[in-house]
Amino acid sequence: MNEISVLMYLLSRKKSLYQIGATKEEILEQLNASYKNKSIYFQNLITGLSTYLEPLGFQIRFNPLDSHWFLNYDPEISELISANPFEGKPSLAATLLCTLTLCLKNSGVSSIHEISKLRRKKDVNEDLKALEKKGYLLIDKNSGHVSLTPLIGYQLDMHKVFVKLALKLKE
Repeated sequence: MNEISVLMYLLSRKKSLYQIGATKEEILEQLNASYKNKSIYFQNLITGLSTYLEPLGFQIRFNPLDSHWFLNYDPEISELISANPFEGKPSLAATLLCTLTLCLKNSGVSSIHEISKLRRKKDVNEDLKALEKKGYLLIDKNSGHVSLTPLIGYQLDMHKVFVKLALKLKE
């Protein structure tokens, strides 16, 4: 197998229900890159493959929630943030944003009470259950803690989310 074939396999494989792609370390290991400038080699490979695949509607993206690189197909190369994966339920989007914010602030875990407080809503349990059913988060019923799954990082461009949030905060 050549480098392109190995990269395409690693970037498109489904590791679990919530995880696709591969980490930088996994890719370098599979390519037997053990020399001094392997980070530069990796960056050149990813950039080159991305440039090569772009006219076909493929993108190589990075999920910062689990440090995985993955292959994404977007026929219109449209902005994923504007897409509505919540079927007309804006309360789910608002609850997910609050959960994302709190989990990033609290090293990956938040409590239902904190989410409810930030959301300014007495009961967010139905929203949280719906988000768990969609695979975006996990709820520990014993402790009342909520954690994100890496799935959200594959469906939203996290970098664009953070840039847009930062711009809104500046206004």
